[in-house]
Amino acid sequence: MQTQLLVVSDPPHRDVDYEAAAELLGLDVRTTRLKLGFPAPEVLAVTDPAPATETATGLHEAGVSVTVIDGRELVELPWGRVVSSYAFGESALEVRLSDGPLAIPYESEATAVYWKPPPDFTAPTPAAPEIHPLTGADLAEAIQFQAGVDLFFPREGALERLSIVRGVATCSGPEGLAGASPTEAIELVVAELVRRFPHADVDTRLENVRPRRRFTMGDESFDLDMRKLFSYGTLLLRQALMAVSPELGDLPQYELGSRVAYVLARARTAAQQSR
Repeated sequence: MQTQLLVVSDPPHRDVDYEAAAELLGLDVRTTRLKLGFPAPEVLAVTDPAPATETATGLHEAGVSVTVIDGRELVELPWGRVVSSYAFGESALEVRLSDGPLAIPYESEATAVYWKPPPDFTAPTPAAPEIHPLTGADLAEAIQFQAGVDLFFPREGALERLSIVRGVATCSGPEGLAGASPTEAIELVVAELVRRFPHADVDTRLENVRPRRRFTMGDESFDLDMRKLFSYGTLLLRQALMAVSPELGDLPQYELGSRVAYVLARARTAAQQSR
Protein backbone atom coordinates (compact mmCIF):
# COMPACT_ATOMS: atom_id res chain seq x y z
CA MET A 1 0.00 0.00 0.00
CA GLN A 2 1.17 3.50 -0.83
CA THR A 3 1.38 6.24 1.79
CA GLN A 4 -1.20 8.91 1.06
CA LEU A 5 -2.03 11.47 3.73
CA LEU A 6 -5.59 12.72 3.56
CA VAL A 7 -6.53 16.16 4.85
CA VAL A 8 -10.13 15.53 5.96
CA SER A 9 -12.71 18.10 7.00
CA ASP A 10 -14.15 17.57 10.47
CA PRO A 11 -17.28 19.78 10.62
CA PRO A 12 -18.75 21.83 12.14
CA HIS A 13 -16.21 24.53 11.34
CA ARG A 14 -15.54 27.78 13.16
CA ASP A 15 -15.71 31.27 11.65
CA VAL A 16 -14.10 30.51 8.32
CA ASP A 17 -11.95 32.93 6.35
CA TYR A 18 -13.23 31.72 2.99
CA GLU A 19 -10.76 33.73 0.95
CA ALA A 20 -7.80 32.16 2.78
CA ALA A 21 -9.35 28.69 2.60
CA ALA A 22 -10.10 29.13 -1.10
CA GLU A 23 -6.49 30.05 -1.83
CA LEU A 24 -5.23 26.96 -0.01
CA LEU A 25 -7.67 24.67 -1.80
CA GLY A 26 -7.22 26.27 -5.22
CA LEU A 27 -10.92 27.07 -5.51
CA ASP A 28 -12.99 30.22 -5.89
CA VAL A 29 -14.70 31.58 -2.79
CA ARG A 30 -18.21 30.51 -3.82
CA THR A 31 -17.14 26.91 -4.42
CA THR A 32 -15.23 26.89 -1.15
CA ARG A 33 -18.35 28.00 0.75
CA LEU A 34 -20.35 25.18 -0.82
CA LYS A 35 -17.66 22.59 -0.11
CA LEU A 36 -17.15 23.60 3.52
CA GLY A 37 -20.92 23.69 4.01
CA PHE A 38 -21.07 19.90 3.51
CA PRO A 39 -22.17 18.51 6.89
CA ALA A 40 -20.17 15.27 6.85
CA PRO A 41 -16.38 14.77 6.81
CA GLU A 42 -14.81 14.57 3.37
CA VAL A 43 -11.35 14.62 1.87
CA LEU A 44 -10.09 18.12 1.03
CA ALA A 45 -6.53 17.33 -0.04
CA VAL A 46 -4.24 14.34 -0.61
CA THR A 47 -0.50 14.91 -0.32
CA ASP A 48 2.81 13.68 0.98
CA PRO A 49 3.59 14.35 4.68
CA ALA A 50 5.13 17.84 4.53
CA PRO A 51 2.49 19.45 2.26
CA ALA A 52 -0.29 17.74 4.21
CA THR A 53 0.85 19.35 7.45
CA GLU A 54 1.24 22.72 5.76
CA THR A 55 -2.21 22.53 4.15
CA ALA A 56 -3.88 21.35 7.36
CA THR A 57 -2.21 24.10 9.41
CA GLY A 58 -3.27 26.78 6.94
CA LEU A 59 -6.85 25.54 6.84
CA HIS A 60 -6.98 25.36 10.62
CA GLU A 61 -5.77 28.96 10.84
CA ALA A 62 -8.52 29.90 8.37
CA GLY A 63 -11.13 28.44 10.74
CA VAL A 64 -11.61 25.08 9.00
CA SER A 65 -11.70 22.04 11.28
CA VAL A 66 -9.47 19.42 9.66
CA THR A 67 -7.58 16.26 10.58
CA VAL A 68 -4.74 14.56 8.73
CA ILE A 69 -5.11 10.79 8.46
CA ASP A 70 -3.09 8.11 6.71
CA GLY A 71 -5.15 6.50 3.97
CA ARG A 72 -3.83 3.10 5.04
CA GLU A 73 -5.82 3.43 8.28
CA LEU A 74 -9.01 3.19 6.22
CA VAL A 75 -7.89 -0.06 4.61
CA GLU A 76 -7.05 -1.71 7.92
CA LEU A 77 -10.58 -1.36 9.32
CA PRO A 78 -12.84 -4.42 9.35
CA TRP A 79 -15.89 -4.82 7.14
CA GLY A 80 -19.22 -4.73 8.92
CA ARG A 81 -21.11 -7.85 9.98
CA VAL A 82 -24.84 -7.48 9.62
CA VAL A 83 -27.07 -7.90 12.68
CA SER A 84 -30.25 -9.93 12.26
CA SER A 85 -31.84 -8.95 15.59
CA TYR A 86 -30.99 -6.79 18.59
CA ALA A 87 -32.24 -5.95 22.07
CA PHE A 88 -31.09 -3.38 24.61
CA GLY A 89 -30.65 -5.53 27.68
CA GLU A 90 -30.01 -4.50 31.26
CA SER A 91 -26.23 -4.18 30.92
CA ALA A 92 -25.45 -4.80 27.26
CA LEU A 93 -26.68 -4.51 23.70
CA GLU A 94 -27.59 -8.06 22.73
CA VAL A 95 -27.38 -8.91 19.04
CA ARG A 96 -27.68 -11.99 16.90
CA LEU A 97 -25.30 -12.62 14.00
CA SER A 98 -25.03 -15.41 11.48
CA ASP A 99 -22.63 -17.25 13.80
CA GLY A 100 -24.65 -16.75 16.98
CA PRO A 101 -25.43 -14.21 19.71
CA LEU A 102 -23.11 -11.50 21.01
CA ALA A 103 -23.40 -9.02 23.88
CA ILE A 104 -21.71 -5.60 23.79
CA PRO A 105 -21.44 -4.18 27.34
CA TYR A 106 -22.61 -0.60 27.72
CA GLU A 107 -19.27 0.29 29.30
CA SER A 108 -17.47 -0.48 26.02
CA GLU A 109 -15.39 2.25 24.39
CA ALA A 110 -17.53 2.20 21.27
CA THR A 111 -17.87 4.39 18.20
CA ALA A 112 -21.19 4.46 16.36
CA VAL A 113 -21.65 5.93 12.88
CA TYR A 114 -25.21 6.63 11.73
CA TRP A 115 -25.99 7.06 8.05
CA LYS A 116 -29.34 7.77 6.41
CA PRO A 117 -30.47 9.05 2.99
CA PRO A 118 -32.66 12.18 2.94
CA PRO A 119 -36.45 11.63 3.07
CA ASP A 120 -36.90 12.25 -0.66
CA PHE A 121 -34.34 9.63 -1.65
CA THR A 122 -35.78 6.37 -2.94
CA ALA A 123 -33.97 3.14 -3.62
CA PRO A 124 -35.01 -0.52 -3.64
CA THR A 125 -34.87 -2.08 -0.19
CA PRO A 126 -33.15 -5.48 -0.35
CA ALA A 127 -34.94 -8.38 1.30
CA ALA A 128 -33.53 -9.30 4.71
CA PRO A 129 -33.00 -13.00 3.84
CA GLU A 130 -30.80 -11.93 0.93
CA ILE A 131 -28.70 -9.66 3.14
CA HIS A 132 -27.95 -11.93 6.11
CA PRO A 133 -25.48 -14.27 4.35
CA LEU A 134 -23.47 -11.41 2.82
CA THR A 135 -20.11 -10.23 4.11
CA GLY A 136 -17.40 -7.74 3.18
CA ALA A 137 -17.71 -5.79 -0.03
CA ASP A 138 -20.84 -7.72 -1.04
CA LEU A 139 -22.62 -6.50 2.08
CA ALA A 140 -21.47 -2.90 1.58
CA GLU A 141 -22.78 -3.05 -1.98
CA ALA A 142 -26.17 -4.43 -0.94
CA ILE A 143 -26.86 -1.82 1.75
CA GLN A 144 -25.25 1.19 0.07
CA PHE A 145 -28.52 3.15 -0.26
CA GLN A 146 -30.12 2.10 3.03
CA ALA A 147 -30.08 3.67 6.48
CA GLY A 148 -28.13 2.07 9.29
CA VAL A 149 -25.67 2.27 12.15
CA ASP A 150 -22.14 0.89 12.32
CA LEU A 151 -20.93 0.06 15.82
CA PHE A 152 -17.14 -0.22 16.25
CA PHE A 153 -15.87 -1.65 19.54
CA PRO A 154 -12.94 -3.66 20.93
CA ARG A 155 -13.42 -7.40 21.34
CA GLU A 156 -10.82 -9.96 22.33
CA GLY A 157 -7.94 -7.67 21.43
CA ALA A 158 -9.29 -6.73 17.99
CA LEU A 159 -11.67 -4.20 16.51
CA GLU A 160 -15.17 -5.50 15.82
CA ARG A 161 -17.71 -3.78 13.59
CA LEU A 162 -21.41 -4.58 13.49
CA SER A 163 -23.99 -3.07 11.13
CA ILE A 164 -27.61 -2.55 12.16
CA VAL A 165 -29.43 -1.87 8.88
CA ARG A 166 -32.93 -0.50 8.41
CA GLY A 167 -35.38 -3.20 7.39
CA VAL A 168 -32.80 -5.95 7.93
CA ALA A 169 -32.30 -6.01 11.70
CA THR A 170 -35.34 -6.54 13.91
CA CYS A 171 -35.81 -5.61 17.56
CA SER A 172 -36.30 -8.61 19.81
CA GLY A 173 -36.42 -6.71 23.08
CA PRO A 174 -39.26 -5.24 25.14
CA GLU A 175 -38.02 -1.64 25.04
CA GLY A 176 -40.68 -0.36 22.63
CA LEU A 177 -38.67 -0.50 19.41
CA ALA A 178 -40.34 -3.66 18.13
CA GLY A 179 -43.47 -1.86 16.94
CA ALA A 180 -41.67 1.03 15.28
CA SER A 181 -41.46 1.50 11.54
CA PRO A 182 -38.06 0.64 9.98
CA THR A 183 -37.12 4.34 9.77
CA GLU A 184 -38.24 5.09 13.31
CA ALA A 185 -36.49 1.97 14.60
CA ILE A 186 -33.08 3.06 13.30
CA GLU A 187 -33.56 6.54 14.77
CA LEU A 188 -34.51 4.98 18.11
CA VAL A 189 -31.44 2.73 17.99
CA VAL A 190 -29.25 5.84 17.66
CA ALA A 191 -31.01 7.49 20.61
CA GLU A 192 -30.57 4.35 22.72
CA LEU A 193 -26.87 4.12 21.85
CA VAL A 194 -26.39 7.71 23.03
CA ARG A 195 -28.34 7.04 26.20
CA ARG A 196 -26.90 3.67 27.17
CA PHE A 197 -23.24 3.81 26.08
CA PRO A 198 -21.66 6.53 28.28
CA HIS A 199 -18.22 6.19 26.65
CA ALA A 200 -19.46 5.99 23.06
CA ASP A 201 -18.74 8.51 20.32
CA VAL A 202 -21.92 8.65 18.21
CA ASP A 203 -21.39 10.34 14.84
CA THR A 204 -24.60 11.40 13.06
CA ARG A 205 -23.08 13.61 10.36
CA LEU A 206 -24.03 11.20 7.56
CA GLU A 207 -27.71 11.65 8.42
CA ASN A 208 -29.66 13.02 5.43
CA VAL A 209 -26.56 12.94 3.22
CA ARG A 210 -27.67 11.84 -0.24
CA PRO A 211 -25.62 8.79 -1.25
CA ARG A 212 -23.96 9.04 -4.64
CA ARG A 213 -23.27 6.12 -6.89
CA ARG A 214 -19.72 4.96 -7.43
CA PHE A 215 -18.21 5.93 -10.75
CA THR A 216 -15.88 4.05 -13.05
CA MET A 217 -13.68 5.33 -15.84
CA GLY A 218 -15.47 5.18 -19.15
CA ASP A 219 -18.87 5.72 -17.55
CA GLU A 220 -20.47 8.83 -19.10
CA SER A 221 -21.66 9.86 -15.62
CA PHE A 222 -18.12 9.90 -14.20
CA ASP A 223 -17.58 13.24 -12.47
CA LEU A 224 -14.62 15.09 -13.95
CA ASP A 225 -15.41 18.43 -12.27
CA MET A 226 -12.06 19.32 -10.70
CA ARG A 227 -13.69 22.12 -8.68
CA LYS A 228 -15.11 19.45 -6.42
CA LEU A 229 -11.58 18.32 -5.55
CA PHE A 230 -11.75 15.06 -3.62
CA SER A 231 -15.51 14.89 -3.04
CA TYR A 232 -17.01 11.41 -3.29
CA GLY A 233 -17.47 10.30 -6.91
CA THR A 234 -14.77 12.51 -8.39
CA LEU A 235 -11.87 11.32 -10.48
CA LEU A 236 -9.38 12.88 -8.05
CA LEU A 237 -10.70 10.97 -5.04
CA ARG A 238 -10.88 7.69 -6.91
CA GLN A 239 -7.29 8.04 -8.12
CA ALA A 240 -6.04 8.98 -4.64
CA LEU A 241 -7.80 6.10 -2.89
CA MET A 242 -6.83 3.59 -5.57
CA ALA A 243 -3.21 4.64 -5.01
CA VAL A 244 -3.57 3.54 -1.38
CA SER A 245 -5.43 0.32 -2.20
CA PRO A 246 -7.74 -0.86 -5.00
CA GLU A 247 -10.12 -1.88 -2.24
CA LEU A 248 -10.56 1.74 -1.17
CA GLY A 249 -11.21 2.99 -4.69
CA ASP A 250 -14.39 0.95 -5.01
CA LEU A 251 -16.10 1.66 -1.67
CA PRO A 252 -19.72 2.89 -1.63
CA GLN A 253 -20.12 6.36 -0.13
CA TYR A 254 -21.59 5.33 3.23
CA GLU A 255 -18.94 2.63 3.60
CA LEU A 256 -16.17 5.16 3.02
CA GLY A 257 -17.91 7.73 5.21
CA SER A 258 -18.22 5.27 8.08
CA ARG A 259 -14.54 4.40 7.91
CA VAL A 260 -13.51 8.06 7.81
CA ALA A 261 -15.79 8.89 10.76
CA TYR A 262 -14.27 6.08 12.84
CA VAL A 263 -10.68 7.12 12.07
CA LEU A 264 -11.53 10.72 12.98
CA ALA A 265 -13.03 9.57 16.29
CA ARG A 266 -9.90 7.53 17.01
CA ALA A 267 -7.74 10.57 16.22
CA ARG A 268 -9.77 12.75 18.62
CA THR A 269 -9.37 10.19 21.38
CA ALA A 270 -5.62 9.96 20.81
CA ALA A 271 -5.32 13.75 20.89
CA GLN A 272 -7.25 13.96 24.18
CA GLN A 273 -5.14 11.26 25.78
CA SER A 274 -1.91 13.00 24.78
CA ARG A 275 -2.84 16.25 26.52
